[in-house]
Amino acid sequence: KILALRRKKVRDAERRFVIEGIRLAEEAIRSEAPVEQLVFCREMVEGDERLTRLREEATRREILVQETDRRAFRHMGESQTPEGVLGVVQMQAWDRSQVLDSAGAFVLLDRIRDPGNLGLILRTAEAAGVGGIFISIGSVELHNPKVVRASRGSIFRVPAFRNQDLSPLLGELRNRSIQALSAHVEGAPYHRVKPDERFAIILGNETFGIDPPLAAQADASVTIPMVEGVDSLNVAVAAGILLFRFLEQRLS
Repeated sequence: KILALRRKKVRDAERRFVIEGIRLAEEAIRSEAPVEQLVFCREMVEGDERLTRLREEATRREILVQETDRRAFRHMGESQTPEGVLGVVQMQAWDRSQVLDSAGAFVLLDRIRDPGNLGLILRTAEAAGVGGIFISIGSVELHNPKVVRASRGSIFRVPAFRNQDLSPLLGELRNRSIQALSAHVEGAPYHRVKPDERFAIILGNETFGIDPPLAAQADASVTIPMVEGVDSLNVAVAAGILLFRFLEQRLS
């Protein structure tokens, strides 16, 4: 079952995914994510206080706990340096309408392909108090193992919706009086832009940016000024700069 969940098709059909490592397992339990089972490497648990506490907490919460030997455990996961625990978690079913009606800002991602970027954006979004993330069709899979690892647990807490058609979503935002700002090289310098109380930032593909017809639907565009000769910035870094700048403005 765990080996089968390495494949996207199986993850989608089962609506489950695998987590690996102590930190992710701890974060899943702390976040009250729907953890179905945890599998421990018997030899690694012995003498490891953190793994022992994790096993005890999972048992207390009536999560299925299983143990196996080092050889079998090593072949279950994808990590080159296993930490002694992996698990199966159900994909969370967030209420889309409830999220859109929340007070937080939103992030719309157009064809983001790099799993590390998506994971880091999830972490950044949580730190900035984002209400939800909407990931377009053609983006990297939300539950790709590299995304899950890079999120460092934020995937359990930040409402994220995959395979979204962003064009009609912008109409939904407009109906809720949520301002849409696109990140674009020809936009207004971000330090001169003060967003509305409720706003969304659209961020585009690492190479091609936001699809032009989608960008045209935004209420305004913003850019991050850079020194001469530099014309691009990592999308996860850009997300962090814009979100925290706008968050600072809202709190001031």
